Amino acid sequence: MITKCAKALLAMGKRVAKDVIFSASLRLRATLQFAFLTFSLFHPTSLFSQAPYIPPSDPLVKEKLAQWQDLKFGLLMHWGPYSQWGVVESWSICPEDEPWCRRDSSHGKTYTEYVRNYEALQTSFNPTAFDPGKWAKAAKDAGMKYVVFTTKHHDGFCMFDTKLTDYKVTSPGCPFHGDPRANIAKQVFDAFRSAGLWAGAYFSKPDWHCPYYWWPYFPPKDRNVNYLPSRYPERWQRFKDFTYGQIEELMSDYGKMDILWLDGGQVRPLNTIDTTVSWQKAITIEQDIDMPRIAAMARKHQPGLLMVDRTVGGEYENYITPEGHVPDKDPGVPWETCMPMGTSWSWMPNEQYKSTKEIIRTLAQAVTRGGSLLLNVGPRPDGQLDSTAYVRLKEVGQWLQVNGEAIYGTRASTWETHGAIGCTQSKDGRVHYLLGEAKGGPWSFAWKGREMPKVILLGTDQAIPVKSGKPGFLMLELPPGTEGGVVVVKIEG
Repeated sequence: MITKCAKALLAMGKRVAKDVIFSASLRLRATLQFAFLTFSLFHPTSLFSQAPYIPPSDPLVKEKLAQWQDLKFGLLMHWGPYSQWGVVESWSICPEDEPWCRRDSSHGKTYTEYVRNYEALQTSFNPTAFDPGKWAKAAKDAGMKYVVFTTKHHDGFCMFDTKLTDYKVTSPGCPFHGDPRANIAKQVFDAFRSAGLWAGAYFSKPDWHCPYYWWPYFPPKDRNVNYLPSRYPERWQRFKDFTYGQIEELMSDYGKMDILWLDGGQVRPLNTIDTTVSWQKAITIEQDIDMPRIAAMARKHQPGLLMVDRTVGGEYENYITPEGHVPDKDPGVPWETCMPMGTSWSWMPNEQYKSTKEIIRTLAQAVTRGGSLLLNVGPRPDGQLDSTAYVRLKEVGQWLQVNGEAIYGTRASTWETHGAIGCTQSKDGRVHYLLGEAKGGPWSFAWKGREMPKVILLGTDQAIPVKSGKPGFLMLELPPGTEGGVVVVKIEG
């Protein structure tokens, strides 16, 4: 009996083993997608600025910030050689025990082997279908007004022709280097500017390939610098100069730049750390890269440049960037939520994209709470976007063609509303827009006027009847045929 049982268990074990091997990569991909979604929702970069917000004093920056607050909708793009593996950008080479840092053992059984193979992706990165003009047209048709493109993520790989490292797309070691489009960031910025959009450069302050940040003499321990800058000040100064130099390249050689979007909040002065935030408690090393010096240089080349030193706060974070979610209410300072269209910032095979309705709802939530939406799409390794991403962009654009006046150039309204997502208003306060969905009963809004306002369904001439509700409020019911998505009611009077 024991022998038969043992044989049966052995046979079953073999079948299970086959299933495990067959599904391992799929399970890991699902785990990474879930982990990254968790990272987006709960990682501290989803929180507001940890230092007090300081409005800009430079008149050109103030003017630029007011203009940016009119734009409302932008495109964020994470792209690099990591797209060939379909993994979360950069984080898998970070030696932290976090879900978003997990590594697929098929790419390397040890950490050292994995990093070696990850960095070797440079030698096979050849996005021959790269067409930034097509991206720019899709973004413009979607109603987007600016782009933020990853010139360098934390892994240190440069998507621009920097002269300060060979770990770049234009290096002879990269098969795409000989292509006329090889200076990818320049191609992107030129194409989007030609389409009438603002240009923004995403730049990672930490650089896990740079020997002046992760010194090869020591193994990296986590996302932070792996030596004490106070003990090796000359090495840290070389990193500061390296960072300064790369940002100066971007600010001087790539045309008009509107936004410098700086990521990697651990690189910051130690006195800006908020110890009530879990990930910031782990920062025990001074990592000041002299942001005043960088800002002065950047704005010398690009007057009025908006700087977004994410999560650090202060005068170099001109607007804050809650990540992966929309705040419950207007935080009272300029802000933008960054969010992936799918489950990951970087491209993954079989990505599950948000529906058009969900994207529009998120945009409506952001704008009615005083913010903007920076929607991320990750290109494939060949340089194309998934067809689903193009469909989503087109459909959002169709909605904005009808309802854009409730989005662009507006400000959040202080009106109390019920039933709708929220309310925006024209800058002069004479016109209000209720945005919401035809579900869950009537909408109501605070009203202090002596006469009934003029209320129409935006995109039509259809008048919407209103009636008195509870004291100080008017009520309206949307007409049949408005079900199925976000609609806008325009209120004048």
